[in-house]
Order: sequence, then structure tokens, then C-alpha cells
Amino acid sequence: MKIPLSPIVNRAGLLLVLTVSSEVFGQETRALPRAALDATALITKKELVTDHRFALKGWKGELKDAKIIDLAGNDISGILAPKSDGGLLTLAQPMRPFIVKTRTPQAVALGEHGETMLPGGMVLALSPAPDGGGPTTAVWFRLFCSISPRPAPWDEALGNYVTRIKFVVRPTEGSPPSITLPHPVAVSLEFEGMVARDVPGFTITQAGLENQKEVELRFRPSTSQPKLKVRSTISDSDVTIDALPRLDLRPARAVLLGFGLENVTVAVAQVRADNEPAVATASSPVDVQVSGGARREGSGEVVIAAGESRTEFNLRSSGLGKITVKATAGALTGTTELTQRFPVGPLIATLLGGALGGLARRWVKGARRRPAARNVIEGIVVGLVAFVAAVLGVGYLNLPAAIAATEAGAFLTSVLCGFVGVTVLSTLTERMKVGAEK
Repeated sequence: MKIPLSPIVNRAGLLLVLTVSSEVFGQETRALPRAALDATALITKKELVTDHRFALKGWKGELKDAKIIDLAGNDISGILAPKSDGGLLTLAQPMRPFIVKTRTPQAVALGEHGETMLPGGMVLALSPAPDGGGPTTAVWFRLFCSISPRPAPWDEALGNYVTRIKFVVRPTEGSPPSITLPHPVAVSLEFEGMVARDVPGFTITQAGLENQKEVELRFRPSTSQPKLKVRSTISDSDVTIDALPRLDLRPARAVLLGFGLENVTVAVAQVRADNEPAVATASSPVDVQVSGGARREGSGEVVIAAGESRTEFNLRSSGLGKITVKATAGALTGTTELTQRFPVGPLIATLLGGALGGLARRWVKGARRRPAARNVIEGIVVGLVAFVAAVLGVGYLNLPAAIAATEAGAFLTSVLCGFVGVTVLSTLTERMKVGAEK
């Protein structure tokens, strides 16, 4: 399709040209192949309003920082001859829309509320009607960005920070109601200082809230100032992304023996989004909730002291199955899961060790002859009792409970205690017999 443009320079004719061009660029050219679209987007010297310049209001920055291109991406600074005149940027007036953006991506900090306008935009220069008088009106089409929730919260289930980003193109406030976006705006997103799931590029075809695009951002910061690199047809910006600190629960072990046979230390760490410690400025109580067959040991408060970033508490198992631990400190919440298992390995080691310890009593010099089965049974019973006592921290071997709960620790404990226990039981039995005979 041939675009109906004509180098007519009178005001009425120029207004007609611009109106038709806007409709064509906004609607019909979407179906054109890329090569044809680029060709129609070219601005040449023939398409300038002769000897007419206009002030581009809305541009903030130095002239040297402005990159002026047509919709095909060609630099048209030489054609539009931009000048800085009394603090305003003035250009030769083209009959087609063009783009003014910064030469390098600009760092942008989002406002506290609502949308933030990104630098640069698409410009459409509209001459007034013949009887209107006054200067040429420059209509900007700007890209706006907003993020919610902000700062981004931590999602325990996904293991990422999650937020939603909205992009919308808006024309200059007070623009004619019939004005439409002359050309679709392509947007792509890249990341700096964060690890994130890729977000496919998208295109905004028309201005207005009803045409906004929304994307979900899942990320983990690797620096204190992660950035979302917004690259689009009309604006290149590096948007700073804020994320909340979080509470990490770090158990010393994820699996422990059930039935109260083992305890575990759980550290509560307050960390920034980039995993660096977040030091508490004031004492911060931590509310600990445990669901499942376990209980927190100790009755004192769990507190992150001022100037510290972590604290810890102990959990004692009870029964079998999963344990869910939830900790809350102020507005921060963290959860973790642990598993209580049946002590199959330590139990088998205890039975073997007790049996071996009891049986070994038969070969001690001077030991009274007794049935081997009796020694084995007594050794097993004593070994089991000693194992449970050891993992609960009660006993004479001074073996740490964490070691006693292992297969090797259980075997060692039951062998020694089985041997000693059978010896003691044998001695007591003999004394009871002697006393009964008297």
C-alpha cells in the first residue's frame, strides 16, 4: 500500500497530511512486512515543512544527549537540524512522527506512587488550523512503567521475589482526543544484578490504559541494586528494582530421628534481598510456630538482638513425619520443613551392639557360666536403654547426643553398656541367690 503523503506546505494541507499519516501508521501498516514498514518510516528533507521550526517542549536534558531517529531507526539529526534556543530544543518540522531518546540508557528510580514516565518518546508535530494561529503543537507518546507490589516480596513457595510490572503508552496531556499512536512500540526486558526467568518481548499497539501490558517478574537479586533494563522503540532505561529483606530458617539437619530421639538447632537469619546479612537496628522478637510432631526446647524468648542479624533455637522430635516451622519477626516471615524418620539404622546397630556386648561377657576370665541366650537378651535390653539415654544426653560415656544418634555411636554405646550391664546383672543375681540360701 502506498502511504498518502504529499509535500504540501500550507497549514490546512499539512494538517490533512498528518491526520491521514497517523491513521495509516496506527492501523494499516501493522499488516505490512518489515521491509515495507521501514521504507514508509523514512523521513527525508522533502518531507519537512519549508522554513518552519518548532520548539520541542517536554525534552529535558542536553542537546548532545538527544538521539533523534525516524521510525525506521535512521539518524535524522542532520535533516531536522536540532538547536538549543533559550533552553528549548528546536527542530525543523517533519510531516511524519519521529523518535527522540537519550543516546545512552538512563537510570530511573520509580516514584513512590503511580506510574513513572521513562525518558524519551515518539513525537508527532501538529500544525494548527489556518485560523488557529499560534505555534506548532508537539504531541509526545511516552512509555510509562509501574511495579506492584513494591518493594517486591519474597515468595516462599516459588523461592523467588515476585512482582508485576505494567507498561503503558500515553500521549501528552491535553492532546486531541482522536490522536492515535502512529507506530507500535516494541519492548524487551533484560536483567542486571539479578537472576530472573526470561520475559518474552511484547508490543504495545495503541496508547491508553486499555492497551497496557503486564508481565510477572520472578527474580533473585545478586547485588544490592538490581536493575530491569527496559529497551524499547522509544525509550532505553535502567529501572531500579526494590526488594524486601526476608527471614531465612536454616536447620542444622533436614532429617532427624523421630520419637524424641534427636534434637536439631535451627538458625533464624535476617537477610537482605541479595543474601547479605541485614543487621537489626533494634531488638527484634521472633515468634516461632511448630506444626507436626515436634516441640521447641526451652521456654525463653527467641530474639534477634540489636546489632545482630541472626539467632537460633532447638527443636526436639516427637513421633514421625514432617515438621513445619514458621518464624515471624516484625513484617518478615520464613518457613522451613524437616522430616522425622524411624531410627532403623541406629536401632539395628543398637541390637547388634547390645547382643555382642552381652555375649562377650561369657569370655571374661572367672565369669560364671550362664546360658548364651540370656546374656544376649540382657545385653540387648541394656543396650537399648543406654542408647535412648545417650541421645537424650543422659549417661556416663559423655558421648555427644548427635554422635550417639548415629549408627556408629549407637553400636559403640550398646556394646559397652551391654557388656557392663550383663556383668552387673550377673553379679546382682549371684548375690540374690546367696542371700536366699542363707
